[in-house]
Amino acid sequence: MNSPIDQLFSLDGRVALVTGGATGIGEGIARLLAAAGATVTIGDIDVEGGARVAEEIGGDAVFLDVTDPSSVDEAVAGLGGIDLLVNNAGTYREAGSILDQSHESWKRSIDVNLAGVFNCSKAAATAMVKGFTPRPGTIVNISSVDGLLVCLGTGYDSAKAGVIHFTRSLAVDLAPHGIRVNAVAPGYVPVPTLARIRSGELPPLWPVDSSVSGLMGPLMKQRSSNIPLARVGTPDDIARAVLYLSSEMSSYVTGQTIAVDGGWLLV
Repeated sequence: MNSPIDQLFSLDGRVALVTGGATGIGEGIARLLAAAGATVTIGDIDVEGGARVAEEIGGDAVFLDVTDPSSVDEAVAGLGGIDLLVNNAGTYREAGSILDQSHESWKRSIDVNLAGVFNCSKAAATAMVKGFTPRPGTIVNISSVDGLLVCLGTGYDSAKAGVIHFTRSLAVDLAPHGIRVNAVAPGYVPVPTLARIRSGELPPLWPVDSSVSGLMGPLMKQRSSNIPLARVGTPDDIARAVLYLSSEMSSYVTGQTIAVDGGWLLV
């Protein structure tokens, strides 16, 4: 990368960790960050998928359970230093009406989608502040439009909304260290997990005999089928926003959440 614009987007020499990078949006993010010059490690419970992506992008893969602080600490320590963390790992398996959701399901949604972001951010921020690398670090959290406008269920929606405010709080917390923290809120992006649900390979998100609920009702379905830009999103769409927030192009941006949704939130 030689032009001034290329240099602003360049991640040459940067060490990145992408959680949940074995497939879908995380895979798209990992590929683009590597193409921009970063040395990328995939952290995922899907070791085989992570290894596949890592091999193809010239990076590394480690087992990482975001709900287990010791697993996170071990993965981050193994990097020897970190410039960039992308908190992408999450699950929307715990969806549906509160009338159907168990306490265990609620807890798992919060543990993976919100507490996992804290666990990884704490480990990465600690390493960044210790100064293993000469540059201030960057953290990008993957939230969801469901954190801004309810859709899938109290567990998932609340966790993703929590990620947005956690991003704001952490941005102020780490600002004295020059560490920037931002978030991306993807809209409707078809990923392999959704395809496996539709094919019947995985169980449906909602119980077949679910309770009557205003969630995922006619208004929600109308919104999803009437995206102003008239197409669904792709992992690359999300990855490009992450690259912007990870690079010098956004050097004065912190505490922000960018909705990448084709206008989904507008209608």
